Amino acid sequence: MSRKRALNLLTIVAIVIGGYLLFSFFKSLKKPPRVALPQKAVRMVHTKPVEFKTLPGTIESSGRVVAFNEITISSEVSGRLANANKLFKAGTSYQKGEVIARVENEEFLFQLRAQRSRFMQNLAASLADVKIDYPESYDRWLKFFEKVESDKNLPDLPEIKNSKERIFLAARNVLNDYYSIKGNEARLEKHNIIAPFNGTLKEVSMQVGSVVNMGTRLGTFTRTDLFELEVPVASENINIIKAGMNVTIKNKQGENFWTGTVDRLADVMNSATQSLSVYISIPSNTQHPLYDGMYLSAEIEGAEINNVIGIPRDAIFNDNHVNILVDNKLVKKTIEKVFFNNETVYIQGLEQGSKVVTEPILGITDYLEFESIK
Repeated sequence: MSRKRALNLLTIVAIVIGGYLLFSFFKSLKKPPRVALPQKAVRMVHTKPVEFKTLPGTIESSGRVVAFNEITISSEVSGRLANANKLFKAGTSYQKGEVIARVENEEFLFQLRAQRSRFMQNLAASLADVKIDYPESYDRWLKFFEKVESDKNLPDLPEIKNSKERIFLAARNVLNDYYSIKGNEARLEKHNIIAPFNGTLKEVSMQVGSVVNMGTRLGTFTRTDLFELEVPVASENINIIKAGMNVTIKNKQGENFWTGTVDRLADVMNSATQSLSVYISIPSNTQHPLYDGMYLSAEIEGAEINNVIGIPRDAIFNDNHVNILVDNKLVKKTIEKVFFNNETVYIQGLEQGSKVVTEPILGITDYLEFESIK
């Protein structure tokens, strides 16, 4: 290598080293940036002093109204369907004990009258022997005979005093004929279809004039003076509800027109909702009638709950934790949920006098302090 070329190479190396040393010198003169520490901030939160009290166990729920009773009307006898005092049509209302419809069968009626006439004939023939053999019973049987009429139900049998008298009456077929007629009289009553409660014909399957047989379906009769509301109640709250408790019933607008009573509680849990059904009976009224299918809300006045404090449901996080305000900091506490409704939870497990936060808190940092809203 020539001397000139070696000199050029040394010059280049000197320049590179000098540049690096100069860069390092200026870099050492640069001060590092100052990191700004976050300032402490104060946030206002709603709190509530922990004071354990006895609180009402009011449970809120809702459901749909159904008729307390709804039956299928079927004919128990044969004949021709006829109107009673009202038309046998869907929408017709009846009071309890009123005749809904009749199943007419004149042939059966005449046969029953013939039975009574034969019974009178047999009884008359037996009276002479009763007078001779059982004189002490003659007056009783004579009075009974005088009450028997072919177009009326038989009166009650006289008291039979001894076994000999009973054997005599059985041998003459008096007892057999009597009970046979009473059975047909009971069957005759079934020709009148009686309303078992106040209600209305929901639908009609047979028209007036149709021939019906035993078991023929005639229609559906639904109750209109008493209804039932089925509402779900969480399994945790079911233990404070008993049959007979009062219930306040409201419509969608929140208007309270009805008062119900807890009728019964289901023993089977709904696995999907983890709730049990409570059935509430509600009498209707003329000013504010109830209708099948209405959607109503219920406030069940359950038993009182001791030594609890009520807080909003959204103040609880991680299922069973709340925040307590201590020296302007939030401290997480584990609580026990005793009872809850739509908006409020009754809890235990906190120290008396501490301040529980009653609202959800997000974005908590070490530099954030809290003060209670008074």
